[in-house]
Amino acid sequence: MMNFDEKMDAIDLIINVLREHEKSLDELVSRLEELLSKAPAGRGAEAERPTIRALVREWKEFRERCSGAGIASFEVEDKKFRVSALKGGVLHIYEEMIPDMEIRFREREDRIVIDEVELRGREMIPAALRGRLNCGLEISVKGEEIKMPDGVSLYRMVYDLEAEKARNWLANQLKMDPKNIIHGRIQA
Repeated sequence: MMNFDEKMDAIDLIINVLREHEKSLDELVSRLEELLSKAPAGRGAEAERPTIRALVREWKEFRERCSGAGIASFEVEDKKFRVSALKGGVLHIYEEMIPDMEIRFREREDRIVIDEVELRGREMIPAALRGRLNCGLEISVKGEEIKMPDGVSLYRMVYDLEAEKARNWLANQLKMDPKNIIHGRIQA
C-alpha cells in the first residue's frame, strides 16, 4: 500500500505528464490552423459549398462556365439529359430533352407511305434525325415495329445514351478527369 507522500508524487507525475501533453496538443493545433490558413481556397470539390444554383440554357455557356470543375454529374430522368457541375460555389445545371419519335406508315405496292410522324416538339427534329443532342452528345437509337390490324405499322424510335460514352464526352467537353464525373445527381 502506498503512503500519502507516494500518492502525492504519483499525482504530481500524472499532472506534469498531462500538462506536457496539453502543450504538445496546443502546438499541434496552432500549426494545423496555420497550415489551413495558408491553404488555397477551393482546392477540390469537397472544399466548395454551392451557394446558388444556376440553370444554364445554352451548352456553350455551360461548357465555358464549368470547364475544369471539381465535380460533375449526369443523368437521364423523364426523357431529359441533365448535367450538373460545381464550380466557384455555384451549382450549374444544363438540361435538354431527349427525343422520341413514332412513325405511322403503310405499305403500298413496292413503296412505303408515311401517314404521320410524331415528335414531342419541332425543336426535337434535328436531334431525332441526327442521333445527336443539341449539345453534341451522340445518342443511341433503338426501334421497334408494331403491326396494327388495319395494315398500318407503327415504328417507335427510342433514344438513349450510354453512360461511359457520356462520361468520356463530358470529361472532354469540361476538361475534367472522368473519375470526377458521376452518373447520378449532385444535391445542393
